[in-house]
Amino acid sequence: MRILFLHEHFYPETVGTSTRAVEIVEYLVKRGHDVTVVTGLPCHPSTMRNGEVSRDQPREEMFRGARIHRVWTFGSPKPDKFWRRMLTYSSFMILGGLKALRVRGPFDALVAISPLPNGISGLIVSKIRRFPLMFDVCDIWPDCAVAVDMLTNPLLVRMAFWIEKKIYSRARRVGVVTRGFTENLAAKGVPREKIALLPDWVDPETYDSSRVNREAVRAEYGFGEKFVVSFLGNFGLLMGLETIMETARVAKGRAPGVLFLFVGKGAALPMMEEKIAEWGLDNVRIIPYQPRDKVPGLLAASDALIVTYKKTPITRITVPSKIYEYMASERPIVAGVDGVIGEILAEAGCGLASPARDPEEMAGHILKLQSDPELRREMGRKGRAYVASHFSFERVSADYESAITQTAKPAANP
Repeated sequence: MRILFLHEHFYPETVGTSTRAVEIVEYLVKRGHDVTVVTGLPCHPSTMRNGEVSRDQPREEMFRGARIHRVWTFGSPKPDKFWRRMLTYSSFMILGGLKALRVRGPFDALVAISPLPNGISGLIVSKIRRFPLMFDVCDIWPDCAVAVDMLTNPLLVRMAFWIEKKIYSRARRVGVVTRGFTENLAAKGVPREKIALLPDWVDPETYDSSRVNREAVRAEYGFGEKFVVSFLGNFGLLMGLETIMETARVAKGRAPGVLFLFVGKGAALPMMEEKIAEWGLDNVRIIPYQPRDKVPGLLAASDALIVTYKKTPITRITVPSKIYEYMASERPIVAGVDGVIGEILAEAGCGLASPARDPEEMAGHILKLQSDPELRREMGRKGRAYVASHFSFERVSADYESAITQTAKPAANP
């Protein structure tokens, strides 16, 4: 097949949706497909803040067998504000869409990867050039924007939901990353037979803790004899990290040997620093993003891993990719969550959850794991086995290729 991808984030960016797109494109090329990607210059807010890659990228190049076309896209290292995010999305929606209208075809399928503005471009390109459309939904928009008060104007909210409905109606296939997304779309009237579950994936070999010199990593970061409970990733506003800070406050008096480690950066950082100072949390340590190749070692050097989400309708159906990395690293998980994440942890038997996000309960879970090494090992083993069975790249990539194949079939398909 000849396949056209449309997404503003791609190599050399390393954010989650970029990595997802790069790995799928590589897989499809290896499978013999002819792949073209229309993308933007590096522009993700975290990329711009960290300065990890240059925006001085070639506008056209071959990358691992795929043709890459880059267009200018707005990006800024300044704090992530609504209008800056909208400038990024709209600049790629317009310029990326125009480029997709001009690239040499024809194509058997067009794959647009969320957010919603990319779906708008995909909708227009699909109609004008008559390429069947698959919309890969990694974030439910506009629900996410409404949940974090990024989108509040009632008229704009109604318009966004109307556009979303039009895109789903035009697309022959809609990929979703969690089973909760399937239910969300089905409730909006999208036929279930049109929806393909294409979750994020993990390479279990990359996160094989048995290959890590755990003691060396702990010495490198000065963990000593502490029981390390780690959170790695974006300090986003939806993550509910105030719950972990409250848990650390409770644990300070009940479990003096516990260290809460945060690795990353994000909008919640000022709140976290304020709580550390206000409550004297000497059991909390924050370090910036580490090179990607250090992440498996940091997970292996931890004794337990922690995740929280604010209690909103959208977080009930969301699963961050870090969960699969946590599970693959063979470490137990303490979670302040409900919904799909809680279901996965329960099915796998790899964690202890507090659906109420109760700091006292979460501190109790940590104390239980601290006192029971065998329970930690058992949960770790179960998590790794589950993720290898359900979220391996081999399984998801084959399903992704199948979804594109279904998209490319004659219009008798939904």
